[in-house]
Amino acid sequence: MADATALDVPADLAQVAEEKGIPLDLVRRGLALGFPADAIKGQLGMPGVTAEAAEQFISEQERIRAGGEITIPPELLDVAQKHEWPESLVKRALALGAAADFIAKQIEAGIKPDQAERFIAQQEAAREGGLAQTLDLSWMKVPTEWGIRVRPGNRGLTVDMLNVGTYADIPDHWPYQTEMPRGAYPIPGVAPMGYTIYEKAELWADNAGDLYEEAIQRRWRPATDIPWTTMEPLPDEIERAVGQLCTHFCERGLLSGDIIGRWLPEMSYGYHEVKLYLSTAAFDYARQFEVFRKRAMSNGGGLGLQSPGYFHRAIIDARAWTEASVVLNIFAASHIMGLYQIGAYTAHNEAESLIFRLGMQDVGRQLSYGVQHLRYFLSKKIDRRAEIHNYLNKAEAVFAFEEEKDVPLCEALIILLGGGTGNEQVSDGIAKLGYFNRRWVRDYISRLAAAGFPERRNKLHPSLKKYIEEPAEAAAA
Repeated sequence: MADATALDVPADLAQVAEEKGIPLDLVRRGLALGFPADAIKGQLGMPGVTAEAAEQFISEQERIRAGGEITIPPELLDVAQKHEWPESLVKRALALGAAADFIAKQIEAGIKPDQAERFIAQQEAAREGGLAQTLDLSWMKVPTEWGIRVRPGNRGLTVDMLNVGTYADIPDHWPYQTEMPRGAYPIPGVAPMGYTIYEKAELWADNAGDLYEEAIQRRWRPATDIPWTTMEPLPDEIERAVGQLCTHFCERGLLSGDIIGRWLPEMSYGYHEVKLYLSTAAFDYARQFEVFRKRAMSNGGGLGLQSPGYFHRAIIDARAWTEASVVLNIFAASHIMGLYQIGAYTAHNEAESLIFRLGMQDVGRQLSYGVQHLRYFLSKKIDRRAEIHNYLNKAEAVFAFEEEKDVPLCEALIILLGGGTGNEQVSDGIAKLGYFNRRWVRDYISRLAAAGFPERRNKLHPSLKKYIEEPAEAAAA
């Protein structure tokens, strides 16, 4: 044991000792016993530590180091016997300086004797300077690619920049059923996680990594980023129309988040870029619910009438992720984007204007993923185009039925676009709603074409097809 009088006490440890009223010679004796300065500092910082208790502990450790017999306190002995801990193991823990009450708590917490044995052996070896001899270290020979040193670019260190060397190998089929990250090395015997999507074509989009980065960089907080104080009282019919529109957005946000939450656990870890992006999409949907609930309840109004919900169920009943994605991220998102455009056009204050502008950024990412995933899917599954038509046939038909039944939403949009409930205002609102409907349906068709699915234009449901036909064609139909 080192000469305690010759040991220097680090300044930060000396300060803590002084604050606790612990003599420095007692601290030096602890250092001489081999206790690290940080460990002593941590112990002194704990509540209830006194100079008397520290003296008793140090003296006991000095006695043990001098060859004195280790005595197990009766309370600790009872706990050890109850949990079948050998007395010899308890004595070794005490010899290392562990407090009796700490050992008792660890035993009662469920630490098994074999676990404690390994830890105590390492600590004993470390005290003797032989820790390296007790380590297995075979894990250091794992046959993964080593020496990777990715440097940040203009946008920082992005997820996609990590796809270098063998880490850039993204297989068409992921062979592992565990949570092992891509690029790691598997070990046998790990229980499967129950994933059902192992094929790249069933979820991949080349832009998923970029969309994740954008979502993180463009995150916004409705609580503080929206200038809520810019809102002024609105005419009752306008505020009620806003409340009805907000109610619709709240429902769609909750539903869409549930859909993402349902499918994320089904996706294997080999395609983490998609899982990362979809995690942000789920957050975006939660924020959609949050911001529109706040708008509905912050200007003298409130929420409106629940929607019929037929279309919601058409999305949530999807039996494959690609079906869910095409309907949610292309068809439904195109409609939501159209509604956001109406909201931006009819915004009554700076708060509403910013809500819709920021919301369109979020929906834009959802659309981008949906288009790129469908494009990738069709490039790998050229025989399944009819399947996509079937997905959209069902979704468009249910949407048309919902649109017919959801009179409150339709009338709310007419009131907002026309500026009121007067006859001329209603006529103006109907005309403008027709314009925005044509706009979102045409955007929807354009996105499908960008995904490599242009033939959908000729198979649209009649309730949607009327918006892309020329007036003469529509009349003839």
